[in-house]
Amino acid sequence: MTIRTEDQSVAPGYDAERIEDAIRDNVWLHFTQMAEFRDPANHPLILVRGEGSTLWDAEGNAYLDLLAGIYSVNAGYGRRRIVEAMTEQALALPFVNPFGYTSVPAAVLADRLGDLAPLGGEARVFFTSGGSESVESALKLAKQYQTLRGYPHRWKTISRRVAYHGTTIGALSVNGLTPARAVFGPMVPGARHAPMSHRYRCPYCADAAACNLMCYDEIERLVEFEGPDQVACIITEPVQNAGGCIPPGSMDYFKKIRKLCDETGILMIMDEVICGFGRLGTLFGSEYFGVEPDIITTAKGITSSYAPLGAVLARKSIADAFESEAPEELPETVRAARTGGFQHGLTFGGHPVACAAAIANLDIMLEENLPGAARDTGAYLRQQLEDALGDHPNVGDIRGAGLFLGIELVTDKATKGTFKDAVLLDDLTDAMRQRGLILRNDGRNDPTTQLCPPLVITREECDRVVAILVETITDLGRSLGTVGAQFAAN
Repeated sequence: MTIRTEDQSVAPGYDAERIEDAIRDNVWLHFTQMAEFRDPANHPLILVRGEGSTLWDAEGNAYLDLLAGIYSVNAGYGRRRIVEAMTEQALALPFVNPFGYTSVPAAVLADRLGDLAPLGGEARVFFTSGGSESVESALKLAKQYQTLRGYPHRWKTISRRVAYHGTTIGALSVNGLTPARAVFGPMVPGARHAPMSHRYRCPYCADAAACNLMCYDEIERLVEFEGPDQVACIITEPVQNAGGCIPPGSMDYFKKIRKLCDETGILMIMDEVICGFGRLGTLFGSEYFGVEPDIITTAKGITSSYAPLGAVLARKSIADAFESEAPEELPETVRAARTGGFQHGLTFGGHPVACAAAIANLDIMLEENLPGAARDTGAYLRQQLEDALGDHPNVGDIRGAGLFLGIELVTDKATKGTFKDAVLLDDLTDAMRQRGLILRNDGRNDPTTQLCPPLVITREECDRVVAILVETITDLGRSLGTVGAQFAAN
């Protein structure tokens, strides 16, 4: 490995060899088996610079980032306006204790988000420092809210199988990924899981002319079985990430969940950690599906990942309930829930430098209409994918919304045959990277190539992406022995 000094300011005394030693001996990467880096010839990709949708590694190689960091650098790399806002705030005041104090950037950001969020206006905003914390906070908020309303027995949650909602223990409990939960059990009690709304592989309607919403019916049956008076909340993503970028089979799916929650007093939480801030073609993912939830969780794109920040946005009527007095006749558990407001806090929630980054990021999003760019460029990219890969024998489904797209890979188009070979998927990812493309080939359900670029990606860059995908997926087909005459010549 060669560190290009013009691309990276290395700390004094840290040359390329010492950096490799640090990776091998001291760095602990997330969701990564570090043993693979014991070999001095092997090291993770070290990224040193970014601009727009392009990243450069320590050796000067350029890549199109079709993962936007990790579904998060929505406004693209190299945004000096965000950096300057952060610098100005850090010089003025780098930190404010969020336990009873606040800062000007936190107040301004909360005011703007409270008006913009599809929550009926004047939403209250509870800041966190990331997505898992946002989900954890929303679950606690929902349970305390039910208790202060006089329902301390409403402690169960409903989420969907295969869904990913974070890694803190509460968020992990509502995760629908069994392998992710298995080594940390037991989970928080009461977490229940319903089927996905997965049109391509739905056990209820995959072969029907249209979604019959039986996936929603299963949620309703689960609520009935558990007892609606015991369920605190239902949490879903607008487009489910884990399992392969899965939008609901019907635009009415979330509207029916909204109606169910209205009828039962269950809170509707939309986890927009990925789908918020322009990703689907609207500022909030809930807007794409025309629904107003009770709570929205955000992170990632809220600052385009220039600083760690998350937020829980709550409907005003829910937030106001935490301010009501506790009459003496209430049970002690209910009185305790009302005494001190929301009984939860995080040291770095609403960090003023991160909030300054979020304000600048929001200005860029609105001034440049990045949600509109995601809608239009996403439609272009999807059409190019359909034209180039729609008939490919190893492409079963192309789906998604805005600039959050998935290509589900199959061994047989007619039977939807799938494969679970992790090595094959890793090889596919490596082949794409060698051609200058960073993305995720998700094997947490059926293998799906996920495309989630910065919202500033150009059509010319989209064309390069499609060309690389055609090459690599055709190579995959050759290894499987499935590529037909149309693609064999490529």
